[in-house]
Amino acid sequence: MNEDKLKSLLQQVKYPGFSKDVVAFGLIQNVKEIDNSVELGVKFSSEKEEIRKQILSDIEKVLRDGGYEKVSIEVIQEPAKQAGTPQENAAPPSIPGVKNTIAVASGKGGVGKSTVAANLAAALRKQGHSVGILDLDVFGPSLPITMGIHAVPKVLAGNKLQPITQYDMSLMSLGFLLTDSSPVIWRGAMVSKMVSQFLFDVEWGELDYLILDLPPGTGDVQLTLVQQVALTGAVIVTTPQDLALKDVERGANMFAKVNTPVLGIIENMSYHVCTNCGHVSQIFSTGGGDKESTRLDVPLLAKIPLNEEIMKAGENGEPLVIHLPESEAAQMFRDVADKVHELVN
Repeated sequence: MNEDKLKSLLQQVKYPGFSKDVVAFGLIQNVKEIDNSVELGVKFSSEKEEIRKQILSDIEKVLRDGGYEKVSIEVIQEPAKQAGTPQENAAPPSIPGVKNTIAVASGKGGVGKSTVAANLAAALRKQGHSVGILDLDVFGPSLPITMGIHAVPKVLAGNKLQPITQYDMSLMSLGFLLTDSSPVIWRGAMVSKMVSQFLFDVEWGELDYLILDLPPGTGDVQLTLVQQVALTGAVIVTTPQDLALKDVERGANMFAKVNTPVLGIIENMSYHVCTNCGHVSQIFSTGGGDKESTRLDVPLLAKIPLNEEIMKAGENGEPLVIHLPESEAAQMFRDVADKVHELVN
């Protein structure tokens, strides 16, 4: 039996939406090879029918292309959970009316994630899509600052919240509901309830994209989010230095566990261009985004410079894509929006 050949062929079959293959996920069982024929089992738990069909089709194709004339595949179903026990991998619901829900995440704070989220949303709106932004950083909400608005949402019939409109986008943030500068000190259960309410008790209407600005790390907000709503995908923001990569890896692994594809990596503060002489300085080392995109087998969507214009625009409550739409950095964000749209459609 040519185990190396079979393993090599099967490792070409990626689990849909992930860089990991079906062998790494432990789906392949009981492989038998006889002459030009191969028999194997594929173990499924609660995957959707379309995912099962794609995996089985891809396995058969790579094996036949690899020279096997006959391929027999047995579907092995894992035992169902007992009645009343929640399915660990059961697909969470989508937000009514929202076509694509994109999480913008980071492994650590201070990487400019909220600025990236605001400019990505604005760039998608510039493309003609209907867009909303939900600021889920409950301990440090920044959307009121990055969007330059401090209005209080109206309460509609059925205790639904009406999102704030700014720059022709629908916005919601805990920052709109806080009336002073007191710190937010909440237990995990309170955070989980707030996340659920902002997802399903806001009258989002019909949106092409809802951009979720997550807090850094993999805490209560992230865990509640991936359990309660079906995410189209995640964009992970990092900085170039190796120090940031371990945190990025934890975040990416969390999304992998809940079958949320990582659409790509954005390396922010990638370099600095001197406004006087044009000299390029690698202030925060180099290569972090490239390494992580290679490890995850996902695109490096952009290398955004450390840019005074981006910073000033955010502090003045107007994303750069809106404030200076013809600038080079704004074009980078528009390119990211193009790539994200292409990846999810």
